[in-house]
Amino acid sequence: MSESPTIIYTKTDEAPALATYSLLPVIQAFTKSSGIRV
Repeated sequence: MSESPTIIYTKTDEAPALATYSLLPVIQAFTKSSGIRV
């Protein structure tokens, strides 16, 4: 694989903004060490 993988994180109308802002830093922390961009 020549390019590093990327996860596209989108906000949806069904998810409350608080849950979105709480979960995104957790996802970023887990994927940072593996080189996956969120």
